[in-house]
Amino acid sequence: MTPLALHVAARLHDADHVDDIPDDVDRKGRFGKYENQQPDFARSQDIPDFVRNNIVTVARREFALDPPSTPDDQEAIRQSEYREFWIDELDAEPWDIYSISEAMAARFDINPGWAFKTARQHLNQLVLQARMRGYRQERLAGRRFRWAGPEADHPACQWIRDQIPEKGLPYHEVVELMQEAKRRFVEDPPSSAHVVHDWCRHEMREVQ
Repeated sequence: MTPLALHVAARLHDADHVDDIPDDVDRKGRFGKYENQQPDFARSQDIPDFVRNNIVTVARREFALDPPSTPDDQEAIRQSEYREFWIDELDAEPWDIYSISEAMAARFDINPGWAFKTARQHLNQLVLQARMRGYRQERLAGRRFRWAGPEADHPACQWIRDQIPEKGLPYHEVVELMQEAKRRFVEDPPSSAHVVHDWCRHEMREVQ
């Protein structure tokens, strides 16, 4: 089932009939708490100052996110409206992935599970863009970077990691690896240059 199909299926079932819902519908998102542990980008308090100081600017000036899909009987979300949503949410600190996803579900009338998955991906993308913007604001010469995150579950991210030595690589070389990985391993890559594949949880980080 595609994410949109999960969203539609969850909307068709009533909470009083949980046992009738197909196994592949996101029950946590529709009927309960999100219990999975989130990475560092999930709360504004957990990201570095230089990232937090850039993230609203990124949402204003570099926004490249596609709004979440909606069922055929529901009006499509305009990108300008989706951009304003993110500016509002990120400008209101402290924020976290849970408050953002709940606000997204309420504002656009979409299934909470679908909103959570979309918010997680898009917040990661905005945080990565803000991180890279912050790095570029300082002199890059002599600095080294790596591809950081959880154990890679996508061949593109694993390939990037395999190309980077322990001491890291210059900023622009890591960016080139990201683009090459998209060409090699991702059939329908995200439009943003800052995300390698959908639902990616990896990001560039400086080697200290």
